[in-house]
Amino acid sequence: MKRHLITLLCPLSIVLCPLSIVLCPLSIVLCPLSIVLCPLSATNVASLSWGEVCGGRMPQEWYASDEAQQVGDVVIAVQKTNGGWMKNDQLHKLSSAEYQRLLSERDAHSCLDNFATTQEIRYLAKLYQATGLAKYRTAALAGIEMILEAQKGCGGWSQYWPLSGNYSYQDYITFNDDLMNNAMRLMRDVYQNTGDFKELVDAGVRSRCQAAFDRGLQCILDCQIDDNGVYAAWCAQHDTVAPYLPMEGRPHELPSVSGYESANMLSFLMSIENPSDELKARITAAVEWLDAHKIADHAVEDYTNAAGEPDRRIVEQEGTHLWGRFIQIGGQSGQDIYEHFFAKLKARNKKRSYTWQGVTYTYTEEEIARASYDPSKAYQPIYAIYKDTIQQMYYRFLYNYEDTPKTTDAKGCPVYTSLLPTNRANYQYIGSWCQYVIETEYPAWLSRHQPHAAGEYMLSAETCVSARTDVTYAFNNAFSISNDGGVAYSPAKQNTIRYSADVTYTIAIPQDLQVTTAEIRGYCNYGDADAYLWLWNGVTFPATQYVFPRTDEGDSQWVTYFIDMSDSPAEDTLSFRLAGRQTSMTIRLYCAKRQGQGVEEVQSDDVQGRKYLQDGKLFIMYNGTKYNVQGQLIQ
Repeated sequence: MKRHLITLLCPLSIVLCPLSIVLCPLSIVLCPLSIVLCPLSATNVASLSWGEVCGGRMPQEWYASDEAQQVGDVVIAVQKTNGGWMKNDQLHKLSSAEYQRLLSERDAHSCLDNFATTQEIRYLAKLYQATGLAKYRTAALAGIEMILEAQKGCGGWSQYWPLSGNYSYQDYITFNDDLMNNAMRLMRDVYQNTGDFKELVDAGVRSRCQAAFDRGLQCILDCQIDDNGVYAAWCAQHDTVAPYLPMEGRPHELPSVSGYESANMLSFLMSIENPSDELKARITAAVEWLDAHKIADHAVEDYTNAAGEPDRRIVEQEGTHLWGRFIQIGGQSGQDIYEHFFAKLKARNKKRSYTWQGVTYTYTEEEIARASYDPSKAYQPIYAIYKDTIQQMYYRFLYNYEDTPKTTDAKGCPVYTSLLPTNRANYQYIGSWCQYVIETEYPAWLSRHQPHAAGEYMLSAETCVSARTDVTYAFNNAFSISNDGGVAYSPAKQNTIRYSADVTYTIAIPQDLQVTTAEIRGYCNYGDADAYLWLWNGVTFPATQYVFPRTDEGDSQWVTYFIDMSDSPAEDTLSFRLAGRQTSMTIRLYCAKRQGQGVEEVQSDDVQGRKYLQDGKLFIMYNGTKYNVQGQLIQ
C-alpha cells in the first residue's frame, strides 16, 4: 500500500491536526504508534529533498493533489508567527517529534538562509495556483510580508528576523549561501506577477516588492568592494552602515572578497533585464577583477591522505582555474577593512582559552586576529579554523591550504599554520566557482547588450503565439520551430519552452536573414541525469560541452551558452537536438542580412517601390516589404 510521508502525532488513535489544518481521509488513516500515514502519489515525493519539492520537481498536476495539500497544511501549521520558517527542515517528511518541535518553536525567529522562507512561499504559491484555496495565498502573503518587514534601511537582508543582536554576524547584510539573491529573486517574481505568482497578491504589494527589489539592487552596488579605487566583487557579509565594508562570519570566515558568493551574485545581476549603464559597468568590473585574481591552471582534488582521512589538495590542471572562498584585500582599502574588523572584535571583547601541557593560554579575539594578519599576503586566499577544542585558532589568519608545521606564538602556545584535513574535506575554502561565470555567462550577457546589425530574435514562451496543442511553434517575429517527434508546445518557467530529448527540432529562418550567433539559456527538468545539447546547425557535440546539469536541491541550475556561427551562418533552417533529459530553454538568435536580400536602389515611385516619409524618417516600400534607406528590412 502507498504511504504518505508526513508523520503526525496521533494520540488515542485520533487525528489531531493544529487548527484543523491537516486532513487525512478516515478510511486511510492508520495510527500504529501514534503515526498517521496518508496516501502517496505515483511519484515518490519522499525521495526528493524539500528544496526539490518547492522548486517544482514533482509533476505539475501533483501540486493540486490531496497529498500536496496535506504537505501544504503542514507548512502552514509550522509557519512562524512572524510569517517565515526555519532552515533545513524537510517539511514534506517530518517525524512526529520533528513536527511537535516545530509547533513549539512557532514564536521563534524566522530565517532566510539556505533558501528558508523563500522556498516555502514558492511552494504555497504553487498550491494556490493549482487549487485556488485562499489559505495558501494567505500564508504565502504572510511570508512575503515578513521579508518586506525584514529588509534593512540600507536595502539588504540578514539571516534571521527578528535580528539576533549582541554583535552577531547574523545581523550583517548577508550574501552568504545566496541569501540576498534568493530574497531579490522572490521580490522580482512577485512584482512581475507571472507564473506561480500570477495574481497572488494585489497591486499594492507588488509595488512594495518592486521598491524592495530596487533598494536591494542599490544595496548590492553599495557593497561592491572598493579595492583602492577599482571595483572588486563582494564579501559573504557586509556591515550595515556606509561604507558597507566586508565583515566576518563564523570564526573561519574572514573579511575578504568571496569567490563563491561573488560568482553567484554576478549570475543574478546578469539576469536583470534592461540593466542600467552603471550596473553594466559594475558587472564588467567584478568579472575583470575576479579574472585577474584567479589561480590559473589548478584544480582541487579529493583524496585519502597518509593517515587514511578524507582530504583535499591542489593539483595542476590545464584549463581549470581556482579562486579563494576568502581573498585578502590589500593596499589602503585592505588596511581600512581589517582595522574596522579588529575594532569590532575589540569592542566585543570576547576571550578564547586553550590549555596545553597544563598551561592555559587566554586571548581576546582581537589579539588572535591582529597578531596573525599579514598585509604582505594581499590578494592571496586566506583560511581559518573553526573548532571548539582549539579556540586559540578562532579568527586566526592562515595562508597555507595544505599541511605545514605548527609554530609557537608569542605566548608560547602551539598554533597551526595551515588548515587541517577535516577543515579541507568539510568546507570549500577554494574552488572554480567563477570560471563558468567569466568564460560562459559573461560573454553571453555581454553579447545580449551589444548592438547587432540586423537585430536579435527571441524564441521563448513570451514571443510564442501558438496554442499548447500545436506541434509547430510560431513566434511573433516570423520565426517558427517544428519537430519530428510530434511534441506539442509547452511553456515553462521564466518564459522558457520545454524541449524533449532525442527529438530533432528545426528552426525556420526568414528568407532575408542568416543566423550568426545563438544564445541558449535554460535548465534540465529532471534530477536523475544531465541534459546536453547534442546537435546544433549540423555540428554534433560531446556530452560534456553544452551541459544542462541535473540539480539535487530542486532549484533549477540555470546555464547560458553562447554559440558563435559566424564562420558558417545558418540560412533557411537551423536544426538542433538535445540528449539525456527534457530541457527548458529560451533561444536568442542574432542575425545578419543575407547577401543580396537588401534593396540597393529604388529609382521611381511605381507599383513595386516607392519612397515615403513617416514620423520624419524616410522609408522604402518595395514589393510589399518595408525597408529603411540603407536597404535594411524593417520588422
